[in-house]
Amino acid sequence: MLEVLTTTAPIFLLIALGFTAVKTALMPQEAIPGLGHFVLYFALPALIISTLGKMEFASVIDPAYMLVYGSASIIALVLGILISKHLLHDNLTGSGVKALGMSISNSAFFGYPVLLLTFEHPPTNAFAMCLIIENMIVVPLALVTIEYSIGRSNGMSLAEAWKGVLVRVIRNPLIIAIAAGITLSALELQLPGPVEQSLEMLARTSASIALFVVGGSLVSSRLRGNLTEIGTVAAGKLILHPLLVALMVMLVPGMDPQLKAAAILMASMPMMSVYPIVGGNYGYRELCSSILLATTVLSFIAISVTLALVL
Repeated sequence: MLEVLTTTAPIFLLIALGFTAVKTALMPQEAIPGLGHFVLYFALPALIISTLGKMEFASVIDPAYMLVYGSASIIALVLGILISKHLLHDNLTGSGVKALGMSISNSAFFGYPVLLLTFEHPPTNAFAMCLIIENMIVVPLALVTIEYSIGRSNGMSLAEAWKGVLVRVIRNPLIIAIAAGITLSALELQLPGPVEQSLEMLARTSASIALFVVGGSLVSSRLRGNLTEIGTVAAGKLILHPLLVALMVMLVPGMDPQLKAAAILMASMPMMSVYPIVGGNYGYRELCSSILLATTVLSFIAISVTLALVL
């Protein structure tokens, strides 16, 4: 148990530091989006490119991991839609927004720092594969469901909904970084020394600043709304999603033990930090903000329990 707390304590201390800095006005709240953009457009892409570029091409993508994490996340999305629609009596738009919260982890700002503190040699390819699955499969499926639900009254076709979502995927800086890293690995190219050193310097800042941003972002969140809805989505993310991944791990043989642990651990993360922004586009900003706050606070327990079980 002490080992688990040793891993989780720095994570939540950095989140608490970010929250306190913004709450006490030591850091202006307006600076948090800028720091978030720094992590998203510079630090994490540098980490991905420098790490994947050095890996053997055959080890970058693990088919078993992709199958396990991808199928579990899609099932979580589908179950989230069904739960929201039939138990919470939401329309398809609201169901899609809540299901998105149940099936997408905060891999970029939360997941990688946890992997960094958990493993002596963090499986960066697990982190990259989660980003691929989330940004190229699960998020597009959720957004197409939501966009089509809204647009069908205006005659929007399913193809038109897909077109708008795919443009966002192509422009995602993390997806571009993964493609660049995989290309370097496949062609066995080595970056010039100064470029490599610059990328490594940027990469070292990613984990700490990402967690600081998570904490600072929570200052504007308030626990308001229907507690049943909030609790259902939080349970879906912190319990249902990792349980589905654990089930798939048992059903798919041949996975590396470290990747098994990483998959379950990544599924135990709270939802992505931009969840209120995504939900706000469809009229659910306040509810999504409350869900994010509750899930992030409760994730201390979820991550601690998961670490105790998988390590």
